[in-house]
Amino acid sequence: MVARARGHAGSKGPTGKGPGAGDPGWVSAHAWSMADEVGGGGSVLVVEADAAERSRFGAWLEHVGYDVVECPGPTEPDYTCLGSRGGTCPLAAAAAIVVLDMSLESEGVVMGTPAEELLGRYLMAGHRVVVLGSHPGEELPGQLRRLRRHPDREELVAAVRGLADPPDARPSARS
Repeated sequence: MVARARGHAGSKGPTGKGPGAGDPGWVSAHAWSMADEVGGGGSVLVVEADAAERSRFGAWLEHVGYDVVECPGPTEPDYTCLGSRGGTCPLAAAAAIVVLDMSLESEGVVMGTPAEELLGRYLMAGHRVVVLGSHPGEELPGQLRRLRRHPDREELVAAVRGLADPPDARPSARS
């Protein structure tokens, strides 16, 4: 199942009418209802600004058995992520793994919630994260995997599977 987050700050609600831009009440309620749909164990949150790539990544992961929630990341009008406002992103709370493309809209306009802040929030909350296109840096075994932007299917699926089943959680060959 792929759930798509459309409830960022610029949304008007499911009918296109209703609460104005930036109304955290509707955004929060909408995001929590989406999070309830996906469960937790085998779910992946894909945070990607490009809709076509976000959909493609989600389809690849769904095809191999993951429940996927897609999110465009921080969007207009203020490019601030829901998690930055309330402290916790309900979409991330429901996900076991986060795939985060570091080239978000907030990076392009240099305002709102930067991708590095999102990465820090996900890691501090204990999420396992596959980062796409980040600055070179160390990986954290079992928690952080770095890939180039625009990975192919095999690379992305292998990275998510590697975090879903980290080496320290696998049975020892000596047992």
